[in-house]
Amino acid sequence: MRILLIQPDYLSQGIGFRVVALPEPLHLEMVAATVPDHDVCILDMRLDGDLEAVLSEFQPDMAAVTALTPEVYAARDILSRIKTFNPDIFTVVGGHHATLLPQDFFLPQVDAIALGEAEHMFGQLARYVAGRSGISHVPNLIWRQYNGEFIANHRSHTCIDLARLPLPRRDLTDAYRDEYFFLFDKPDTSMATSRGCPYRCNFCSVHEFYGGKVNQMSPERVLREIAAVTTSHITFVDDNFLMNHRRENEIADRIKAIGLNLRFSLECRTDSIVRHPELLEKWVDIGLYAVLLGLEGATNETLQNVNKAGHIATNNRAIEILQANGVIIWGAFIVDPDWTEDDFKQLSDYVRDKKITHTQFTILTPLPGTQLFRQRHKDILTNDYTAFDTLHAVLPTCLPLERFYQCFADLYRQTDVQPYYDLVRAGKMTIEDCKHGKMMLDAMADWERYLDKDLVPTSPGCNGR
Repeated sequence: MRILLIQPDYLSQGIGFRVVALPEPLHLEMVAATVPDHDVCILDMRLDGDLEAVLSEFQPDMAAVTALTPEVYAARDILSRIKTFNPDIFTVVGGHHATLLPQDFFLPQVDAIALGEAEHMFGQLARYVAGRSGISHVPNLIWRQYNGEFIANHRSHTCIDLARLPLPRRDLTDAYRDEYFFLFDKPDTSMATSRGCPYRCNFCSVHEFYGGKVNQMSPERVLREIAAVTTSHITFVDDNFLMNHRRENEIADRIKAIGLNLRFSLECRTDSIVRHPELLEKWVDIGLYAVLLGLEGATNETLQNVNKAGHIATNNRAIEILQANGVIIWGAFIVDPDWTEDDFKQLSDYVRDKKITHTQFTILTPLPGTQLFRQRHKDILTNDYTAFDTLHAVLPTCLPLERFYQCFADLYRQTDVQPYYDLVRAGKMTIEDCKHGKMMLDAMADWERYLDKDLVPTSPGCNGR
């Protein structure tokens, strides 16, 4: 049987995460690995938008689309186009949004909705599609009956044994590999060595998607996947890679023992670094050069408002440790729609004072499935899911909207070039990297780019705060 897996294109052009990174569709590569007896094709529509040409050439029997919240409309359109091409193709949608709000896909162009981790059910679903029998026994699935009604099967919450997972089918994205990048490393390979997060930040749905569980891959399985990578750079996309210091120590020791010459970047929490600075040093020794930190804000009040289990003092100490080890910090911060100009200035001063050269600013967004969504649902001012990209205000802003976006864009205006020169002298960046970085910042600093969605009202009485 022929199975087509599709990554939609949805991100705002010229701004946002796409400017600084374009990761491979790792989730689809992992799904592909669960059906080794079938002919699988991955279409990455961020890089290749000719869906009909692929449908004509590949002639799939089954097509599956993933969907984050801003991708909902793109996924719906793709599924509709597939059914128009051939109504007999069995269509599936999965991913975070489909799991947390499956009713958004109760549509005639959708045959089934996959809930949670695909490894629980995708192989069994493929067997059903091949034989057209037994769909009621496929776990974690909502499917459309002949009368158009959707019915939910049994939901399994058992943890997947990550040590037994087959290697992702990265061969299926070879045609796109040279376009995948992280910061200045291109091509790049993404790797997930754990799933879930024990923390409950109110803006994040990871805790709910994984049912509050944390599942980690064994060092042996991690090394097996690393050994199969063909690029010189790996990005660990775990929500907190350094959470289990014993495991990450063993992984680092194994990498050093076999003499791999690779560059690494990863995401982790600041308290993990502060608790075990020696672990950070060990990873720097084997090639770690950049870390994405969810710093979120410049004050303890900001952290508390998003239920971030941490303190500014811990963040500051982690920044010191990383900079002392020559690690590039990609600092991620959240901007509250309720901010005044003073709040924006406070964050800008903090970034400049801490010499954080690589920044990511996002607008606090009540994404479906999050605690924040439940708390602020009545305040949400638009039902347009494309506005839920964390670059547009979907809650009332304290400042007039244009001024809010001007202040937001100004966060990306960096005038102190000395920290960049320091990184060049240390061999962490090249002059070309700096030029590319300036291009990224200039794109994000153009405030008018953020006005491509419907305007939302200003909150009453904020200016007197």
